Amino acid sequence: MGGGVRRFKRKFQKKKKTEAPEENGERRGYKDIIRDNEEFVKYYKSQNILPDEEWDRFMEYMRKDLPASFRISACSSAEAKRLLEIVQSDFFAKLVAPEEGGETPEIKNLLWYPNNMGWQLDLTRKDIRRFESYFRLHNFLMSETATGNISRQETVSMIPPLLLDIQPHHKVIDLCAAPGSKTAQLIETLHGDEAIAPGFVVANDLDNSRCYMLVHQAKRLSSPNCIITNHDASSMPNFMVPDKDGALKVLKYDRVLCDVPCTGDGTLRKNADIWVKWTPGHANNLYGIQNRILKRGLELLEVGGRLVYSTCSLNPVENEAVIFRMLFNAKGAVELINVSDQLKGLKYRPGMTKWIHTSKDQEQLMERAASSGYSTEECGLEKCIRLFPQDGNTGAFFVAVLVKKATLPWEAELRVGDDEKPKPKRPQKEKRRDVRGYREDPFVFFKGDEDIWKSMESFYALEGLDPKCLLTRCLVGKKRHIYMTSPAVKELVDLNQDKIKIINTGVKVFSRCDNKRMRCEFRLTQEGLFRIEAHIHARRIALPEKDLVTLLENHDPNNPPHITSFTEETQKLCEGVDEGSCVLDHDGTFKISIVGWRGGKSLRAYISKDDAMHYLRLFGVDTSRYDVNKFKKDDNASLTSDSKISSIDDKGDSGENSCEEDDKESKKLKTDGDSNKDIGAAIAVDSTENQNNSVG
Repeated sequence: MGGGVRRFKRKFQKKKKTEAPEENGERRGYKDIIRDNEEFVKYYKSQNILPDEEWDRFMEYMRKDLPASFRISACSSAEAKRLLEIVQSDFFAKLVAPEEGGETPEIKNLLWYPNNMGWQLDLTRKDIRRFESYFRLHNFLMSETATGNISRQETVSMIPPLLLDIQPHHKVIDLCAAPGSKTAQLIETLHGDEAIAPGFVVANDLDNSRCYMLVHQAKRLSSPNCIITNHDASSMPNFMVPDKDGALKVLKYDRVLCDVPCTGDGTLRKNADIWVKWTPGHANNLYGIQNRILKRGLELLEVGGRLVYSTCSLNPVENEAVIFRMLFNAKGAVELINVSDQLKGLKYRPGMTKWIHTSKDQEQLMERAASSGYSTEECGLEKCIRLFPQDGNTGAFFVAVLVKKATLPWEAELRVGDDEKPKPKRPQKEKRRDVRGYREDPFVFFKGDEDIWKSMESFYALEGLDPKCLLTRCLVGKKRHIYMTSPAVKELVDLNQDKIKIINTGVKVFSRCDNKRMRCEFRLTQEGLFRIEAHIHARRIALPEKDLVTLLENHDPNNPPHITSFTEETQKLCEGVDEGSCVLDHDGTFKISIVGWRGGKSLRAYISKDDAMHYLRLFGVDTSRYDVNKFKKDDNASLTSDSKISSIDDKGDSGENSCEEDDKESKKLKTDGDSNKDIGAAIAVDSTENQNNSVG
């Protein structure tokens, strides 16, 4: 037994990073990589991806670091609009301006992104992170990202979700979803201003550990309309859903995103190590899996639905060759469409119609196509979109948009339920499974007659909230958290959790509160409040802006604001609410509802520090005094002790732990029955799109 424990400890122990030698105080790393590769230049010149006169400028940009970019993604359009005003104001310009009086970096609005919500800075992530003059900008981006109101995402990575043209009722699947910034964009688009959309998003990834990066992204957006699964995209199993007569049928999706694994040479500006590793053969190794994923994506797509295929690769073998093969095999059932009207203001190049074939498989395909009279010009490959770094100071990218016009020729062979029948397999040696993954706790939905539900329903005067959409992650023992899904997601989980590897779903709406002075065992959670606040008809306190700002500015967890420190109107409202969890409302320029805690003699905001900072910014309050300068540790120590924003009633008044302690707890990999794996593990918010998708 002891030996086994030691073996697993060795297996999962993090490897110590070997520190690169330091020179003048700077660690050597990407800076020392020679950003050039003779094979790269020779191969792409032979493929004629660009005119010769543009090659030098192309290579100049490919050797530069990638600028930082982000998009505003607040769940409320009113909050998003206010945050946009902040980004366009002098406040944000001052964050970007260097203190030394140097040249101010450009803040560029991405004109093609809807409602001016996409932005690009003339600064790299490394600049923002490493230079003290930008520490306030770094704090702003980190804080707003943590609350889900800003998503830091590479510019070109924002394009595929836009081209899917998602509507709230759509059934959407992202087949290769990790690390999740595109998935987050899909969820935002699906919801709009709706608390619960009729549609849903299935986010899938093959890598079990990378699925928890998806959990982290989805958790920021607090969506009840998302399911995270762990399967091979090329053989993604079918979800079963009831038809009008109640019989089960295979689920078909309205929208499919295939952001497939690729060599990633379009990301050379942020992944400089690819310069050293790159060879022409890598694309051939991925050509097969890219075709299989695209094929499976089209099989899952409803007739009339739209699929977006994308890579962060320059190689036509991974791009146009894959699209051509699928169009040829589909025999008219799939159409490549022109989406130029959706990208006004974006500079891009048309797809290639001629390239050098680098394998016998590709040559044989072209011969068969030619013998049947089908050519690359005929299928309209120029409708594909190619993005080059010199055109918009971005990474390189490829996108193609396909519409399914009819049932695929080979789909007739797929009968309902075929995927459930055992298929003969060759005897294989059983592989050892990673003990950390694959074992997920069950999704246990409420029946509606639970004592817990009746207690919450009475305490919060819940009306119109279907208890059957509430779930926990344990069959026995105390339930620590209660989650909520949309009705459509509940149906999917109920019918498929035995055969689909579901990692996570639902948004946390209630958490256990072991406080004897509170009449209900469960308190509200800030992350789920937006989804259920319309159903809560008791324990609500309307606050004027002055009182709300007072709560948000509270610094001392051991000395919460006394009720007498608020306006008389607020004091009277507090008299009608006994101790425990409550909702604090403000209806002014924009409507805000946050979770509060009514103590014996106090009232507090039960939200995280980042949420408090977000709302203070929306109200135009100066938050600079809360900024932590990581370059000055001594100053930070005094700042933390003097100006810490607390998020819950002090122990003397409520006996509860702080919200910040809850956040720390949620980042641990929980193994008890009610974990929900809603951890984000030890994953940095900084994870950039496609970095791990690139195999090269």
